[in-house]
Amino acid sequence: MFELLDLILNSPIGSAILTGFQDSLYALIVLSDCDECGFNDLGKLLFGGVIAAILVGVVISILLRRLKDKTSASTEFVSIMSHDRKP
Repeated sequence: MFELLDLILNSPIGSAILTGFQDSLYALIVLSDCDECGFNDLGKLLFGGVIAAILVGVVISILLRRLKDKTSASTEFVSIMSHDRKP
């Protein structure tokens, strides 16, 4: 699994996706920067980040499951065992 992730991140498409994600994080940090934010707001940000991570994980797992169901429906199991066995 880690090798697949490494291959994806090292590919041109993966690096473009990673760069876009990094740029969006920087934009989010700049937009959320406020002088009135205290230590109590960090807990809200952490909780919001955990909720967002869980939602992203659920969405990705649903998409992967649907993709897996579509690809497995096109291939059927073929047995190489003979059904006519004689002792």
